[in-house]
Amino acid sequence: MATTKLIAPAARSSRVTQNARPATQRQQDYLLGVVYDLISEHGIDALTMRQVAEASNVSTGTINYHFQNKENLVISALEAAYQLPRDWESCSGSPAAQLRRIALSYVLRASSDRWWRFWINYLAASTRHEEMQAHQETRFDKQLAFWSNLVVEGVAKGELRKSLDPTDTARELLILVHGLLSVQFIKPDAKTRSFARERINKAVDALLREGVHKTGGPLERRF
Repeated sequence: MATTKLIAPAARSSRVTQNARPATQRQQDYLLGVVYDLISEHGIDALTMRQVAEASNVSTGTINYHFQNKENLVISALEAAYQLPRDWESCSGSPAAQLRRIALSYVLRASSDRWWRFWINYLAASTRHEEMQAHQETRFDKQLAFWSNLVVEGVAKGELRKSLDPTDTARELLILVHGLLSVQFIKPDAKTRSFARERINKAVDALLREGVHKTGGPLERRF
């Protein structure tokens, strides 16, 4: 999966060189893409800096220059991928459409979806690694704040029901999509992915103010 097909906007991790020159940034992005591929196929424990170097045809010295060590490399890979979807601008002006779009990003494109396979490996590793766990918690809190803000904007624009509590609504949606993501790994087939998409659409539809088009209407016609 492309590294922009993800969950919520975030600043580039401080672990990745700030204000990098374009060529340097492209090299970093390429290296992180290799990390997604390797971890999705072999897991985090099996990953080595030498393995990344061989797969990317880049020296271990260059990788160490950018990321210092494997821990920084893996955490940077997670952080760098939290960008807005490429088609985000197609939802501009509609917080409800943005909320639906970002929630639907939790539907796997295929059972071999490399980003989500990387993510599930990261999640498993974080249960044994204190810094990775702390990073996951921080990332979830940022997601919660971003999704909550979309609910606030949706209510203000008259798209979402006025009675919604932004934080509770965002938390419930995040719990739903993470649960559906787990099911897609347990049962990795097209039927399960279709079920996940349907449940997410229904959950967003339930938030809409009466009279606003639901699934299949203007809020989702581009997806």
